[in-house]
Amino acid sequence: MKDAGLYLIIGGVAIFVLVFIGKIFSFIANNPILGLAFIAIIFGIILLLLNMIKENKEAKKDEPFRGVDK
Repeated sequence: MKDAGLYLIIGGVAIFVLVFIGKIFSFIANNPILGLAFIAIIFGIILLLLNMIKENKEAKKDEPFRGVDK
């Protein structure tokens, strides 16, 4: 009985989240300015992540204790 209740709760939350996300995306799709803003935000996040990856790779090359054993 506990398992069935848990599955129903998880299923209900999943449906609620999917409907909520669908409403947000439909609202953004209906307003072109919000759609453009959403695309700009996603593009900015991608650029920041790529920059962080690049800096991480460069920082690994300049490790001061590289090759030194404890």
